[in-house]
Amino acid sequence: MKETDAKVDYNSHQLLLYVEKNNGDYGPFQTGSYLTKNYVDDFWDKQNKFVLDARKKLVDGQISPIRYFMLLIDISEAELATRIGISVKEVRKHQDLAHFDRISVALLRKYAAIFDVPLADFFQIPVVSDNGLLCKHEKTMNPFFTMASIVEEKK
Repeated sequence: MKETDAKVDYNSHQLLLYVEKNNGDYGPFQTGSYLTKNYVDDFWDKQNKFVLDARKKLVDGQISPIRYFMLLIDISEAELATRIGISVKEVRKHQDLAHFDRISVALLRKYAAIFDVPLADFFQIPVVSDNGLLCKHEKTMNPFFTMASIVEEKK
């Protein structure tokens, strides 16, 4: 690649490429990221739509919180079953809202550990308000108890 071909004017995300310089030498050249400049906004828009669609399915009762968090972290049934130590069939059942109420607290704690969320988040969703405030849960030494506080969303 020639130096003139590698030039991308995007200061927010810089890359170091090795290119053929104008004088014929081969060496490092700092430039902006073509992918970030042209596609990152589209990626984040699609990611946001994906999360909102999953949240709508959860709120509408189409999926259980287990399925919701599986979608968010993009984990397969088989991998989740292996990490928790249960069968894939059980994981499939737990994704259905009709079977979610039969999960023991001990098993929910295992799911929460895998998803890295407080146990309380299986029964609520933190939503950012219009003024940028968010209900944040902090872990305590008691595994069944979290501290909730209203904080400003960090961007």
